[in-house]
Amino acid sequence: MIARYKQTFVRSNVVMGAYTAGDVVCNAAGDTINFGIARELRQGKITAAKLSVTSDNTTNATFELFFFRENANIPALVDNAAFTMTAAAEEDLIGYTTFTSEVTGTASSQIMWDANTILDIPFTQLESAGDLQGLYGVLTATGAWLPDPNVTFDVTIYIEEDRV
Repeated sequence: MIARYKQTFVRSNVVMGAYTAGDVVCNAAGDTINFGIARELRQGKITAAKLSVTSDNTTNATFELFFFRENANIPALVDNAAFTMTAAAEEDLIGYTTFTSEVTGTASSQIMWDANTILDIPFTQLESAGDLQGLYGVLTATGAWLPDPNVTFDVTIYIEEDRV
């Protein structure tokens, strides 16, 4: 069975300025993307991912989405600051995908999006004290990008479930 998991966040309206390659794109709280994987799903495979960005004024941009099987070792995130992969976080990294997003729509209602439909990223959820740890993401820019504040990001992944 293929399941869809979607998370939405709004980029901080405080941090202004252009992103550069490797900068984190996140909300004002610096949250990782928690895909809320079902507790009964111990393992599976990410088969597709989609990124859409809604804004009144945006431009084409490229991003990388890193997938982690735990969020405890992910360094603190700050929007528009460099993402540093630590050795501990790398241990929990299960894969990544790249998006080359293109703008469609008019100036008052634009959307920038891209989808990757041929992914094959297997994972097994970690357990801590009998609790599954979930699946998390970190979104980074891969080049210069100057968005408006309060841009809405929708990150969707599709998982081929392997319920054990």
